[in-house]
Amino acid sequence: MDNILPSDDAYPEFVNDCLRAELKRRRLALGLSLRKLAIPKKLSAQTISNIEKGTHSPSITTLALLCGRLKATVEQVTLAALL
Repeated sequence: MDNILPSDDAYPEFVNDCLRAELKRRRLALGLSLRKLAIPKKLSAQTISNIEKGTHSPSITTLALLCGRLKATVEQVTLAALL
């Protein structure tokens, strides 16, 4: 990732793109399918897919659930996504 930050109005989308890419990278590195990563009655495979495709932005609660399932903290994922 280059060190050039986007404009203020594009920054939220930039952060979301970085996070979704990092979440997907970690899921694939662990060999997890969307269904294996999902949490019954809390986090569906479809929601995870939408996050990875960029059609849905995760809430902080959803991000924390995903990070826990990926054996990482929110801080670890966020830092890795933005570096």
